[in-house]
Amino acid sequence: MNGWWKVRVDAAVWCVGLLCLATLLSVPRPGRAAQTATDTVQETINDVLYLLAELKETSRAGQRQWEIEQVVRRAFNYQDMAQRALGEVGTQATAADRRQFVRLFVQVLRDDLTDRLRDYSVSQVVYLAEREEAEGVQVVVAPAGLAIDARMAFHMVVRNGGWLVDDVSIDGTSIVASYRTQFTRILREGSFSDLMEYLKLKAPVA
Repeated sequence: MNGWWKVRVDAAVWCVGLLCLATLLSVPRPGRAAQTATDTVQETINDVLYLLAELKETSRAGQRQWEIEQVVRRAFNYQDMAQRALGEVGTQATAADRRQFVRLFVQVLRDDLTDRLRDYSVSQVVYLAEREEAEGVQVVVAPAGLAIDARMAFHMVVRNGGWLVDDVSIDGTSIVASYRTQFTRILREGSFSDLMEYLKLKAPVA
């Protein structure tokens, strides 16, 4: 083999080796999320704050709702959250009723998240800590900065290789637990249809 041909072969082998290494490095490791939990929370909050600022005009309220709902659907473990909030009644509901409930639950979650963040800016939000929990981690956030004593704790779990928000505690109170208390009272005094009407009124479509 002459020297010129050997150089070309060596170069080709080197390129193939680099390609294989890059491919291996790009494959997520089993059981590990591509982002940290804090990264995911930060991305979610930044997305919501961006949409609130970019689509603040009243005429764009419908688009703002839709866009923020997509953030919620992407970042939250909303199916499981809805199931826990509904409780045992969910097992008695029809499949169609459960689908309708989950759809409305996402809209309520969307509006609650929006209401909690609408008065803040990206520069104000401080990410304080990431703590291990039994089934994931907790990301503690000061949305108004350190000077104001307001805290949000995002409880994160890994699903399908990525972090999802599984609950949010506002100053120590779980929103899933709060929803469940509200829903249980409505169902005790009324019917599943009454709960659906309550959710529609709580998260009206713009």
